[in-house]
Amino acid sequence: MSRAQNGCRGGYRGTKEPLLIDAVIGKVVKRNRRNLSAAWIDYKKAFYSVPHTWLKRVLELYKVDCTVRDFLGQCMGQWSTILCHLGQRTTAAENHIRIRRGIFQGDCLSPIWFCLSLNPLSTLLEGSERGFQLRKGGTKVTHLFYMDDLKLFASSRSHLMELLNITCDFSNSIRMKLGTDKCAILHVERGRVANSEGIDLSMPINIKTLSEAETYRYLGMSQHIGVNEAGMKQSVCDVFYARLTKMLNSLLSGVNKTHAYNGWIMPVLMYTFGILRWTQTKLNALDRKVRTIMTSHRMYHPRSSVMWLYLPRKHGGPGFLSALIAASVITF
Repeated sequence: MSRAQNGCRGGYRGTKEPLLIDAVIGKVVKRNRRNLSAAWIDYKKAFYSVPHTWLKRVLELYKVDCTVRDFLGQCMGQWSTILCHLGQRTTAAENHIRIRRGIFQGDCLSPIWFCLSLNPLSTLLEGSERGFQLRKGGTKVTHLFYMDDLKLFASSRSHLMELLNITCDFSNSIRMKLGTDKCAILHVERGRVANSEGIDLSMPINIKTLSEAETYRYLGMSQHIGVNEAGMKQSVCDVFYARLTKMLNSLLSGVNKTHAYNGWIMPVLMYTFGILRWTQTKLNALDRKVRTIMTSHRMYHPRSSVMWLYLPRKHGGPGFLSALIAASVITF
C-alpha cells in the first residue's frame, strides 16, 4: 500500500496523519511565502461505482493467491438484486439484475480491496515527481489519500495540471467519475491566495477555484491555506454544546448519560486534538461551561467537588472525561 494512503493501514491513526501533513505544508507556505497549487479531488459514489473487472485486475497486479482470486471472482459473479414495489416483485424470480459495479461497505475485506484499487494512482502520482517540497533536498509530497478522498500538491500551476491530468486519465481508464461539484483548486503565490478561473481538464470538466474568502471541507476540517482554526473551533464548540444539551434533555439513566458523553459528545473535540491548537485556558473554560450546563439541568451540584466529576465509576465518581486531560493524553 502506498505511504500516501492512510485508510485501512495498521499502525496509523486514520485521518490524523494527512491532516497534520497538510497543516505543516500550510504553515511553511505562509511563513516562507512559498508558491503552492493544491486540488481536492472527490470521486462520485466511489464505493458504488468501482467496476468489478478492475477489482479483479487489481488482485492480479498485486499477485494475490489464485485461489483467493477465483473465490472472490465467483462470489462477485453471484451478486444480483431484484426490484420490488409495495412488497411485490416487479420482475420474474429468475430475472435477477446483475451487479457489475460497486463493493460492499462494512466488512473487513472490502475497504482494503477498494484502497488497493486506487493504489496504482498513488504510484503514478509519486512517479511524476511534481509535488511540493518542504525543504531543499527533502521528499516531495505529491498527494494525500484517505480512502477515496484525495488532495494533490504542486509547486506551480503547470505541475498541478500534470497531476490532474494523471488523475483524470486513470479515472477514465477504470471508468470512475469525479464529483466535480465537490472538487476544488487553490493557488497560492508568495504566501497569498491568487484568484483565477476554474481549470478545464481533458475530460473535459471544470473545477472551481477557491477565492480568499472560501474554504473547503476535507476530512472534517475546513481548509484554506492549512486548516481554518478559528472557524473550526467555533463550529466544533457549537456541535459539542448542542450534543451535550440533547443528552442532558434525554431520559437516559445516569450511567448511560456518562457513556453518551464519553462516546458521542467528547469525540467531537478529541478528533481535533493535535490538529487545532487548543490552549489550556480555552480547555479549562470549556470544562467549566460543561459543568455550568450540567448544573442548569440538575445533573451536577454547584457545590460538588470538581475532581469528583472526573473520577472513574469504580472509584466512586460518575466517570466523565475532562477535555483538558483528554487533550494532554492524546497530544503527548
